[in-house]
Amino acid sequence: MILGKSAEVEVIGKRNAVCLVSGGADSVPMTYYVKKVVNPPKMLIIHANYGQRMVQYERWCAAKTAEVLKVPFKEIDVRWLGELSTSKLVSDEPIPETPVDALWDPQKASDRILRWWDVVRNLQLITIGLAHAESFDLKSYITKGTREIWDIYIGIRRETPVAMKDNTPEFIEEMNRVAEVSTHFGGYRVYAPFINLDKDSCIKIGKILGVDWRYTYSCYSGDIWVIHGEEKLPVHCGICSNCRRRYLAFKSADIPDPSLYRKKPVEGDEFKEITVWDETHTSLRVYSQDPG
Repeated sequence: MILGKSAEVEVIGKRNAVCLVSGGADSVPMTYYVKKVVNPPKMLIIHANYGQRMVQYERWCAAKTAEVLKVPFKEIDVRWLGELSTSKLVSDEPIPETPVDALWDPQKASDRILRWWDVVRNLQLITIGLAHAESFDLKSYITKGTREIWDIYIGIRRETPVAMKDNTPEFIEEMNRVAEVSTHFGGYRVYAPFINLDKDSCIKIGKILGVDWRYTYSCYSGDIWVIHGEEKLPVHCGICSNCRRRYLAFKSADIPDPSLYRKKPVEGDEFKEITVWDETHTSLRVYSQDPG
C-alpha cells in the first residue's frame, strides 16, 4: 500500500507498537494499518479518558478494535487534563450545529478550533505512549539484558481547511526530538502514518484493511446507544462539525457509511430510515447508508 513517500512508516528490525486510539475514523484505520502492514511482534492499544463527553462511545470502539485485531487494550485515566480544558468536548454545553457550507470556510474553521481545543492533548497522549515504550524497554533490559524497542503510533492526519498545530508533520518531528532527549536509551520513534492524508483517503485505506465502520465513533455530542439487530451500537448526532466531516469523507471516498445518525448529516442525500430501540426500550428512527 502506497501512502506517499512522506507518509511511509520506517520499520527497523523487530520493533513493537503502542497505538494511541480514540476510536474514531482516523485512529482505527491507522491501528489496522499498524497491525496488518507494519505487523509488529507485540502491540498495545491505549485509549485515554480525558473527561470527554463521548468517552463511553470512544472507549467502546477502541476496545472493539482491540478485540477484533486480538491486541491488548488499556485505558489511561487523565481526567485531570479535561479539568484544565476550555473545550466544549469536556463540558455539558449543547454542541452547536455546524452548517455544511461553514466546514470549509477558513475563517470559520479557525474560529471553531477553539471550541474543540483540549490543552496539550496530543502532546500528553504521545508522552503516555512514550512512557509505556520506555517502561517495556527498561524492564526487558533490566531483567533479560536485552532491549525491547517500542514505537508510538498516533492517528492524526492533515486537517482542512485550517491545520491544528498538533496535527502537523512539524509536530511529529518535534515529538521525535522529545522522545530522544527525554528517555534514558532513546531510539523510540513517534509515527503518524496518515499525517499527510485527507480523511477520505483514510476511509479508503480503512476499507482495504477491512475496518468495520460501525465500530468507529466521530461525534462530538456523545449521543445515545441503541439496539440495531442483535448489537448495541453508538449513534452519531449528524449535525456537529465532526459528524458532517465524517459523512462527507465517506461520500468523497465513494464508500457507503454504515454508521447510525440521529439526523441526516446532509439533507437531500440518500439514507435509509431504520427503526431501532434505545436503552429504555423506546423505538426511534435513525439514518444510515448501510447497504446490508
